[in-house]
Amino acid sequence: MIGRLRRASVADAPVCWHIRNSAIREQCAACYPLAAVEAWTPQVMPESYPQAIIEHCFYVIEDVQGELLATGYLDRQTQRLEAIFTRPSAMGQGCASHIVEKLKEEALQQGLSAISLSSTLNAQPFYLKQGFIHLRHDRHFSATARCYLDCVEMYCPLTLPGD
Repeated sequence: MIGRLRRASVADAPVCWHIRNSAIREQCAACYPLAAVEAWTPQVMPESYPQAIIEHCFYVIEDVQGELLATGYLDRQTQRLEAIFTRPSAMGQGCASHIVEKLKEEALQQGLSAISLSSTLNAQPFYLKQGFIHLRHDRHFSATARCYLDCVEMYCPLTLPGD
C-alpha cells in the first residue's frame, strides 16, 4: 500500500540504489542482453549517486511502515526526468505514476513548459499513459553499463491545471 511521497535524503541513497537495480533486473531483462543488464546494475553504488539526491528534486514513495517503494527525480538543468524506478513487489500500484505527477508539478513550478526522458524499451507504454509523446528510437550510452542501450526519447508538454 502506498504511504507518503516525500523528498529523498542522502540516507535513502543505498535503498534507492537497490530499488533501481532490482527494477532494472526485473523489467529490463526481456529487452536487453543479460550481460548489459548485469553491467548496468552493479552492487556498489557510485559515489555520484547520493549527490544526485542532494542536487535534484529527488522523490521517494514509502509504504505505511516507511519502506521505500519507488524513486524519481527531475534534473532541472536538462529538464529531464530520471531514475523513475519501482521496487518489483510494488509494481502496478501507482507508485511511479504518483512520482511522475509530482515531478510534473515541480517542473511547472520551475517555469518549465515541457520535460523529456529516455525510456527503456519496456517502460515506453507506461510513459505514454503519463502523457509523454514518442519522439524517436535512440541509443543511449550508459556509463554504468559501459555500453550503448536502445531507448526511446520521449517528450511531455506541461500545462497548468485548467489550461
